[in-house]
Amino acid sequence: MKFWKLALLILIILLIVGGVFYFQKKQAEKYNGLPIIPERTTDIPLYSGLKPASPVYITEGDQWEEILHFYENELPKNGWSLTMSQTSSDNSEDGAGFTSYWKKENTPWVLSISAAYFMNLNQTEVVFDKSEGLKADPWIDVETLEICINEQPDRSDECFKMTDKQTIGQIISLINGALVVDPQQIYYNGKSVIDFGGISIDVYYDLEKGVYFVSDKGAKWMKPQKEFFELTKISKEY
Repeated sequence: MKFWKLALLILIILLIVGGVFYFQKKQAEKYNGLPIIPERTTDIPLYSGLKPASPVYITEGDQWEEILHFYENELPKNGWSLTMSQTSSDNSEDGAGFTSYWKKENTPWVLSISAAYFMNLNQTEVVFDKSEGLKADPWIDVETLEICINEQPDRSDECFKMTDKQTIGQIISLINGALVVDPQQIYYNGKSVIDFGGISIDVYYDLEKGVYFVSDKGAKWMKPQKEFFELTKISKEY
């Protein structure tokens, strides 16, 4: 009788230990492949409702804009400064979302946070990652004496010529200093074209979100700098 009680006790203990081990294994699998685990850091907060599901974090519903605003508000409190932020121009498209890059003093890598909402799953997926940092690849490295700017290429093929050497140099400096990014399917609504002779650059812009430069060399992005719009006159706001 005592033997069966002992055997039953051992069986119960083994089941409990096995259950705990299985639970821990499943929990660990959720974090496998995640380069950054916010809840295990002291300076990267986790947006409420996000759950690990390697290789991403997920939450129900369309929440990418709320997530963006959360990190724009919270990360600076922990010493992070925003380097670049890209958002979808059409919030209604499947996969709409954002990508943002953050840097911090004495941190050798750049923090990347991106999110996208997928309609068929009705969930928002978020990726936290580390990168070596964005780079600015010069596109124009020869002296340019004249450029031609088409403010509204969708309406007309005409462009106005600019020959002021100082102004041209400032425009080139801004474009060369813009950060290299991955090409997008949809850019900002505002569009102009600047022809530098050796290279023609499509300029997509939003006065609040930023500026994309697109050419046969790829795509670049910069913040919506007032100086660029004043120099090029591509927007009626300047």
